[in-house]
Amino acid sequence: MNNITGPRKLAKEEHSKTRKLWEEIFTEDTKEFLDYYYSVKTLENEIYVMEDGDKIISMLHLNPYDIRVNNKIYKTHYIVAVATDEHYRKRGYMAALLNHAMQVMKDRGEPFTFLMPASEAIYKPFGFEFIYTQSRVKVFGKRLDDVSLKIIKAEEKDSKEIAEFANDFLGKYDVVNYRNASYYETLLKEYTSENGGILVARREGKIVGVLCYAKEEQYMCMEPLFYKETELQHAIFTLTGNETDKVLCMGYGNEKSKPIIMAKILEPTFQVDLKNAKVFLNEVV
Repeated sequence: MNNITGPRKLAKEEHSKTRKLWEEIFTEDTKEFLDYYYSVKTLENEIYVMEDGDKIISMLHLNPYDIRVNNKIYKTHYIVAVATDEHYRKRGYMAALLNHAMQVMKDRGEPFTFLMPASEAIYKPFGFEFIYTQSRVKVFGKRLDDVSLKIIKAEEKDSKEIAEFANDFLGKYDVVNYRNASYYETLLKEYTSENGGILVARREGKIVGVLCYAKEEQYMCMEPLFYKETELQHAIFTLTGNETDKVLCMGYGNEKSKPIIMAKILEPTFQVDLKNAKVFLNEVV
């Protein structure tokens, strides 16, 4: 007879026990990415599980993020890695974990939670709605004959300065990931694990643009923050080394092409209309 227990919050030293389930469910993720995730992100996150005896059969991770809503910063959690062993599905374990985690966050006074769904239909019954539709455009690299513009690969020591630039750049949005040095230190580790990194565009030593990128078969750019498209094109040229390859840039341009982030308000007194706010959210884990 099955001995199903949970939901249970794992102790920090138990977090690595969920890696096997992650590897079985999210087969697209590389060993390098999981090495990063289980050495960096699981130091600060929370993991809730259902168990059959000693076996973890279902899990949900809560990853902490500071979110600026208008002029106030809120402590929130991003729901990721919701997964159930294929032999235990359709028994309500995901619902049990989700409801439990949302109650925990509500009890702590967190105003809302958010996630990137595999399918809208999974989370809509729990009250989640899309709040962010991401622009996705392909951009050609183009060399800019401007000796004052330097494209440099970011190092950890640059994180505080990058965060200051990004927060200023994103000031026009109502809802956005608030960035600090730790945010970009972690981001740099994540993209490095995906054969990428962060490029910084500088003019006279001052940051004028930031580009996060990863590479599988092709380069992919995430949330390029540039005031001038010509400078973004030069950064992409630096990546590809030519003016013929288009690079997919996510979170750039005016064409809203894909709804990617859903949210649910947890605290009834939170009166912000997230669905109609100007939102810019990073999709990293």
